[in-house]
Amino acid sequence: MQTNSVIYSVKNGVGFIKLNQPESRNALSTEIKEGLLHSLDLAEEDSDVKIVIISGEGNTFCAGGDIKGMGKRTTLESVEKINLTSRIPVRMEAFRKPIIAAVTGYAVGAGFSLALASDIIFAEVDTKFGLSFSKVGLIPDCGALYYLPRLVGPWKAKELIFSGEVISSEEAKNLGIVNRIFPKGRVFSESVLFAENLAQGPAQTMQFVKSIITKTANHSLAGTVEYENYAQSILQQTEDHAEGIKAFKEKRMPVFQGK
Repeated sequence: MQTNSVIYSVKNGVGFIKLNQPESRNALSTEIKEGLLHSLDLAEEDSDVKIVIISGEGNTFCAGGDIKGMGKRTTLESVEKINLTSRIPVRMEAFRKPIIAAVTGYAVGAGFSLALASDIIFAEVDTKFGLSFSKVGLIPDCGALYYLPRLVGPWKAKELIFSGEVISSEEAKNLGIVNRIFPKGRVFSESVLFAENLAQGPAQTMQFVKSIITKTANHSLAGTVEYENYAQSILQQTEDHAEGIKAFKEKRMPVFQGK
């Protein structure tokens, strides 16, 4: 499926969601937000999709919120815009399959938040990340105030947010925000290779891992163990588990079916 604002496609078990408004540096317009949410619905419903990659067309991942109309909206219009934006991180957290953000150029403002809402962030060398909300008298949104302190600690998060500082992909990696950095022109292809390898793995296992880590972020050890026990009991009954044991005994690579 292809629209003017978001391109969605599937290949080799990977769902591709590409923000497609390079003329505005893929800022989160209403069209992009709606297209992104619709694409996530399609990917979750498609049993062939095991993992998703979100990327941006052109030389920017996402330049944040669409500044058109900022400062001119009524309170009701602002509430409607913000509610639509806030649906994105909530949907991504509830999304059962892993999401990789393949980031190039800039991920700033809500674009940074979009990357943070993903499960894995791969970035191109010299990519820039920043939360410049304070420069326009706003606070970070789209889940940034939830995710960033958990990644870098509350004190570093406050420093980055208060200052509106833009940091490099190298510093973002050092802070634990970015998982891997790749040379110019290679982040998307490397993300595809990584995703295709994951797509050959046990899909149900990845889904449970994502769900448990998400649900137990603020849980006690006892609560986390309860979730682990529940998931493990189910996974031990799956065909993928049986195949994994069989392959181990036969000293070969397992062939998982996501069942």
